[in-house]
Amino acid sequence: MDTMVQTVPQRATAMDSLGCSTASLSADHVLCTEGLTFRRKSAAGTYRSRVATPAQDRGLLVGVSLVDGHHRRGGEARRRQDRIFDRGDIYIRDFDEDYAAELDGSFDFFLIELSTGFLDNAEQITDRGRGRDLTRVQGKRDQILRHLAQALLPALAQPGEFDPLFVEQMAMAIGAHLLHQHRSAPTGAAGPEACPLPPLAIRRAKDMLMSDDGERPSIGNIAEALNLSRHGFFRAFRDSTGVTPYQWVLNQRIDHARRLLATTDLSLVEIALTCGFSDQSHFTRVFGRIEGASPGRWRERAR
Repeated sequence: MDTMVQTVPQRATAMDSLGCSTASLSADHVLCTEGLTFRRKSAAGTYRSRVATPAQDRGLLVGVSLVDGHHRRGGEARRRQDRIFDRGDIYIRDFDEDYAAELDGSFDFFLIELSTGFLDNAEQITDRGRGRDLTRVQGKRDQILRHLAQALLPALAQPGEFDPLFVEQMAMAIGAHLLHQHRSAPTGAAGPEACPLPPLAIRRAKDMLMSDDGERPSIGNIAEALNLSRHGFFRAFRDSTGVTPYQWVLNQRIDHARRLLATTDLSLVEIALTCGFSDQSHFTRVFGRIEGASPGRWRERAR
């Protein structure tokens, strides 16, 4: 199944799906991928409120604080706590229990909603056995997850400007990190170590990544075509090429752009669209990061 990245519209009501009042939120972003929903919720100043969500069949919620000093009192009925969350502190809780908490002070949280099927399909992410679960924690420090969250924040704010392949790759990294770092009672035998793909498989994967049939490439589809898990394909492709699938696609687009800049009079907008970038701004940003010069300046030097 293709990964679909979309912005989820917020309801025009006082409370959101996490039981949080939307009136005082300074950031309220949502981004969906297969099995994971990412959110950013923040409020500045002396924000005081109460959040409450009834028990529901919805999976797990992971929250990572992006700032210091958020004070929260409450939780599930059996695990009520009074805690201050600093930058990089996380919590993992179930949706299948009633939850209520008092929020005191400003906050900025990156939230990951794991669907009920996420853990059931964990072996498709990690290659290391079925039946995995996550430890429920409150206030545990995880700076790696915070850095992964920070990398995804721009895509939450402006999802239309980011390649779905990048978002899918980041979602895989976050899911794999959670399963490796916060697992509890893993079961099943360890899977095989990743090994380089054979030349025919590499060629097929590259052809699919560069397909121009109008559909965005999906790591899940390519992995299925090669009879691998998503994470297994990701690691094997990286071991074979030295770069991730998304980085490889970017390199191909930049190579194509360099050729067009040097040998044609196409405008930057035309080159951007021809090479698969969403617009000229996206092209200029990526090209400048890789080449150290804007496309226009690079063209002047090349000629």
